Amino acid sequence: FRMDSTERLRRLRDVMKTARPTPVQALLVPTEDEHHSEYVAACARRRAFLCGFTGSAGTAVVTETDARLWTDGRYFLQAEKQLEKGWTLMKQLPEEPTLLQWLAKNLTPGSAVG
Repeated sequence: FRMDSTERLRRLRDVMKTARPTPVQALLVPTEDEHHSEYVAACARRRAFLCGFTGSAGTAVVTETDARLWTDGRYFLQAEKQLEKGWTLMKQLPEEPTLLQWLAKNLTPGSAVG
């Protein structure tokens, strides 16, 4: 059973659009907490709250129209099972775009990334 993160994504996108002084076109949500801790406290597991993926490696990206998770081969199966509706798994493989490549292709120059 997968949760539906549609409402969380809608609310987050509303905040991104109204952010001041500049609206945010893409938001990166890493595994790490604000202190870059190796072990993240339950209250700081932002990525898991947002997309459902609980693995210890991965970065979520939310744009106005997309929600994607990048993770490595250790977590492909787990991510496929845990990612909530509305999310796309981006496998870190040589033939797949990296997060930075994907952002460069999908955002316009001057876009704000948070």
